[in-house]
Amino acid sequence: MAEGGSVEERLFALAERVVGDSGFTLVDVRELRPGGRRVYRFTIDRAEGVSVSDCEAVSREIGYLLDGEDDLDENYVLEVSSPGLDHRLRKEREYEHFAGRAARLVLRDTAGAGAVLRGTILGAAEGRVRMRDGAGGEVEIALSDIARARLSIEDLLAEEDEPAAERNTQED
Repeated sequence: MAEGGSVEERLFALAERVVGDSGFTLVDVRELRPGGRRVYRFTIDRAEGVSVSDCEAVSREIGYLLDGEDDLDENYVLEVSSPGLDHRLRKEREYEHFAGRAARLVLRDTAGAGAVLRGTILGAAEGRVRMRDGAGGEVEIALSDIARARLSIEDLLAEEDEPAAERNTQED
């Protein structure tokens, strides 16, 4: 593996192409150490969704790739999963990938005294996240001002509860 950068960023750069060639988007890579063991968690996504068999197939491909890396510690657990409905957002590329989805952001004290912002992600660039708030206005927030953020399932559930006839008229 190439020198420089965090292990997570190095693994992301290493696996991004093979995941893309498999028809998925690599959303995130996390290095975790629960109980002293090393876990590399790769999160993949695509518009049609991700099945367990998709995760297994991509896991095999990433496993082959990691096996060929001489400077990678051999004692690790490889996990490949979908983002889930309430995926935690950490990096700019995740906000960009999930543009159009509802999210809940908790802002740091310096940005709004622990304020909570709910809205739709419009995108992200140059360390800033753009959101459409509940009133329909656009807000831009520095990534550094976000304490925690997750995709919001409440809006998805509300949309599912809406009668199909209403959804069809709204789409026209």
